[in-house]
Amino acid sequence: MIFKLHKIPDRFIFRVIFALLILWNLKYLFLIVQIPFTMLFVDYLKNNSFYSQVNDIKSTIVNVKDFQDEGKVGFISDKPENSVFDKEFSICDFYIAQYAIVPSILKNDKFENYVIGAYEYAPQKITAPENFMTYKKINNRTYLYKRIKD
Repeated sequence: MIFKLHKIPDRFIFRVIFALLILWNLKYLFLIVQIPFTMLFVDYLKNNSFYSQVNDIKSTIVNVKDFQDEGKVGFISDKPENSVFDKEFSICDFYIAQYAIVPSILKNDKFENYVIGAYEYAPQKITAPENFMTYKKINNRTYLYKRIKD
């Protein structure tokens, strides 16, 4: 036999707890209302540097006839070769370029016929590496270089 120590019905306790949960979650109501409008009026792909960099590289290499035939592509940066993988932002440029050129393989050197150069600091002062010519300017901070054949 179960004895109730109080005279408050269970239905009332459930309604109070439910009302408190609703009031607690009302502070998130503006987020729920805001999401559809931001998705309609804000183009995140253009504002996202990752997608814009990937799209720039992809649209550039589509026009290069023998780019995919090479299989391997070099990568240079304004950071030394051995420290590209040490810093978070410099490795980001490497992996963005690798993602954009799939199925080709990106190597952190300049021994291939094509090299992608991703610069962070002063791209207007950057010149093509030795024995390379600037084949295409991908965007303000990324270039595609082609080896000059002697």
